[in-house]
This record gives sequence, structure tokens and C-alpha cells, in this order.
Amino acid sequence: MIRNDDTKGTSIKAIRGREKQQKEQELREKCIALANERYGQEDVVKMSNANKGIFFLPVMDEDGNIEKMALMKPIDRNILSYASTKISDEGLYAFLEAAMRECFITGDKEILDDDEYFIPAANSFNKILEGKKASLLKR
Repeated sequence: MIRNDDTKGTSIKAIRGREKQQKEQELREKCIALANERYGQEDVVKMSNANKGIFFLPVMDEDGNIEKMALMKPIDRNILSYASTKISDEGLYAFLEAAMRECFITGDKEILDDDEYFIPAANSFNKILEGKKASLLKR
């Protein structure tokens, strides 16, 4: 493959990466605007400071409009420990529901109670478990 410095950043992978970041930023801005409208900017900042950050968990319709949204606190080892007790007896969705309920700060309760909103939210909630990367390597 011939590479030209003038085309740096124009690969399919780079273009898709920029598009993904742009869409994510646009969604983040919509979530911030909605949260500020519902709860007030000062209260959103207070919630974020009190919880070492917050996550927005929006559920969108087919057109990309936010139907329901929850504000979630980051997961900690106590929440993870409690939720983990559910996984062996009741399965993955019970684990996710327990973790989501413990992380829920405020928002539309339908996300937790209505399967129409819970299932897509639970699939996205896994991202809250991600963060710093860790590796376990054997010598």
C-alpha cells in the first residue's frame, strides 16, 4: 500500500473513528442539556462532584432522540460485590439490574422497571465497568 503524508488521517478506520467521536460528543451534549434542563446545572455539577463523576445513560428512539435518561454514579467494589451475588443464582441480567439500581442517582425510573428500556440500557451499562485497562500476564 502506498501512503502519502497528504492523506494522513483519511483512512477508513480514521474516518470512522472521527465519526464515532463526533456522534458520541453530540449525544453527550444532548444529555448534558437535558440533565441541566431537568435538574439544573448546579445540581448536576454537585451530583458529579459528590460521586467522582456521573454517567449519562440515555435510551434513544429510532431517530436518535432521547426518550428516557438516567444519571448513574460510577460503580465501586461494594456495588460490584453486591451485584455479583446475584449472577450465580439469577444470571447476567439480575447482576446488571442490581448494579444499575445501586448506581442509579436520578432519572427516568422506567429504565429500571420497563423491559422496553431496561434491555437496551443494560447492554450499554456494561461500559460503566470499563475504565482503566488492566492486564494479567504470566512470566
